[in-house]
Amino acid sequence: MAPSTSERTPSERRKPQGEAVISEEQFRKPTQSEQAILQRLLDTQFPGRNELASLLNDVSVRLLDENGSLELQSNLGSKAPVIKRIPVEAEAADEDGITIHVLLHVVEGRPTELEIFKEDNSPVRHMPPTSSLQLIVLAPFPTRER
Repeated sequence: MAPSTSERTPSERRKPQGEAVISEEQFRKPTQSEQAILQRLLDTQFPGRNELASLLNDVSVRLLDENGSLELQSNLGSKAPVIKRIPVEAEAADEDGITIHVLLHVVEGRPTELEIFKEDNSPVRHMPPTSSLQLIVLAPFPTRER
């Protein structure tokens, strides 16, 4: 049995069967729509949010796939004290009704990827307006008292 979409790594989800994966060679400034998605993810509170906002305010991006996933490279040297690798995510329905997921990945305090994929792994047909993205912040795992 094949692993579910959530069990696959970001790069595995980016490999549609029988289709070439598109990506860019060089980093560039984000487009207005890409910046709007990043800003929308900051519209809720989570640990490290303010520091992450600064890092994302001066970021370069590189397209990873046809869904619009981006590799992120902050031009600042600081780090965000996030608790989880994915401190915030969002979801909205594509025009076919299938849910689009938008995940912000942070590794060692640095934003590294904006991952965009559909629940059924089909290509995104039309990215909905950022205002329709429902934000999700999962609670951190409880710590054990010693």
